[in-house]
Amino acid sequence: MYPRACMSLLYTFPKSLVKVTFYMIKYLSAFLLLIAAVMGIGSTYGQTSLAPLPTSTNKFVVIAHRGNHVNVPENSLASYEEAIKSGADYAEIDLRTSKDGILMIHHDGTVDRMTNGTGDVKAKTWAELSQLQLKSPKAGDATVYRIPTFREVLKLCKNRINIYLDFKDADVAETSKQIREEGMEKQIVVYLNKVPYYKQWRSVAPQIPLMTSLLADVKNSQQLKFFLGQVKVEVLDNIGEQDMVQTAQQEGVAVWLDVQSPSEGKEAWDSALTKGVQGVQTDNPEALVNYLKANGWRDGVAKTAVNVPKKPAYQTLKDVAYGYAENNENTFDAYIPENHTPETKVIVYIHGGSWSRGDKSEFPKQLIDELVGEKRYILVSMNYRLVKGDKNRFPAQIEDVKKVIAFLSTQSKRYRFNGNEFALMGGSAGAHLAMLYAYAHDPYKQVKTVVNLWGPTDLTDKSVRADGSDANNTVIRFLGEADPKAKICVDASPLQHLTKETGVPTISFHGMEDPLVNVSQAENLHKKLQSLGILSQLELYPNEKHGMSASAAVDVFEKMVKWLEKQYPVVK
Repeated sequence: MYPRACMSLLYTFPKSLVKVTFYMIKYLSAFLLLIAAVMGIGSTYGQTSLAPLPTSTNKFVVIAHRGNHVNVPENSLASYEEAIKSGADYAEIDLRTSKDGILMIHHDGTVDRMTNGTGDVKAKTWAELSQLQLKSPKAGDATVYRIPTFREVLKLCKNRINIYLDFKDADVAETSKQIREEGMEKQIVVYLNKVPYYKQWRSVAPQIPLMTSLLADVKNSQQLKFFLGQVKVEVLDNIGEQDMVQTAQQEGVAVWLDVQSPSEGKEAWDSALTKGVQGVQTDNPEALVNYLKANGWRDGVAKTAVNVPKKPAYQTLKDVAYGYAENNENTFDAYIPENHTPETKVIVYIHGGSWSRGDKSEFPKQLIDELVGEKRYILVSMNYRLVKGDKNRFPAQIEDVKKVIAFLSTQSKRYRFNGNEFALMGGSAGAHLAMLYAYAHDPYKQVKTVVNLWGPTDLTDKSVRADGSDANNTVIRFLGEADPKAKICVDASPLQHLTKETGVPTISFHGMEDPLVNVSQAENLHKKLQSLGILSQLELYPNEKHGMSASAAVDVFEKMVKWLEKQYPVVK
């Protein structure tokens, strides 16, 4: 598996805040629009638990790269037998498929380097592949070594050594089927090389732990936490900085570093150990195991291992009903910090999704940890009635926002929080509702600030939604009205209700290449707020669309938190 192509995965921040898709390295500049998320792509993160890793005798795991192939061919049955004898905890194998659909083990896409044949693996039948001889690294070795099938390896390793499956080119369903049939479900970790495999494995075999590499875009702990908050993997393999190892551990994710190289030895092993990782992949498993045993490090180097900080503490309340709509549409989730007081402030988040999709669960865990666990706000993430054909059109959604605010206000004394002040935050359609409530439907002036994440501000502005465009069709579906001059368009437009008396401090984030909500919507709002003497901050991102890339999302996150701390400070 070395050198390895970096894996890319789909993740969200959340789907109504940011939609980011990393392709393979040559496509790093290409990002999906947020609209792809709200048009039905399933959430990749949720708040589900991680799958347990295979049981291992040793806390610090040693992975034999393509088996122990010091004296026998890599990825041969002999190499896996040698890995078992070496005391390694895992044997790494590379899965491919023959022309006639047989799952078999071979690292390269061709047989040229490792056999006495030539040509692509996938262009050869199993009958052809099984006749090839693997080349031995040991001079004069007359033993005949063959390419093994996946089943042969599963049978060899069962109850003897765990498998690190580098899933190169195979069918997920068939692979999972063979794993189950051989009783190896609890002895395997799957390393992913292609984007589509992530959802396939989670769907077909959610109990099997997954592993991936980070792309170069994830450069620091904040971005890593962002990534791990959205993409649920159990192991990462290319984190080199100790603070990033610590972040992964805090999120319950193991780090297994690749140390195999022509010069692999004590220096590489010590470097990995002192970073506090939980395992390494090596070309010299026997030598590494002996080195670890000699130093008493088979369970890691305790004195230099990273100290994992305590995770932020808060209580979670799910599906709290604030109304009587069907299908959980009048419920919210609440995240409440420990030792909250009657002065604890509330942030209400409203999800996006073109007013017809989305869910309260989309709020990212890393933001909950920061805003609730660290900053000690109460966070409420709400559902509202979604447009379905001609049902639940506007003003159903703003009526639901009113109900949430009223419900929270009446419950504040009973549950000890400040029910007189609120910050509203929303993504896309949710940002529209947050602004509309603040500027037009807040009779008691309870909203103290709004965080607008690329929300539409003026539905009467036909110049930015051409006939037949996604933007125009979405607005018509929402309102049931095509005429931008109609009263309902005015009623539904936050900008049309903004006055010196109704305005509140607002921070807006917007991509300048947004094809769904034109950047002029944010710019016009900013200008009007400023003209009225109301505090406004506009953050524009030149190369972003309806959502943000990873690096931009971290910037949004930081500025959002700073804004809330200043405009809606927590009472100490």
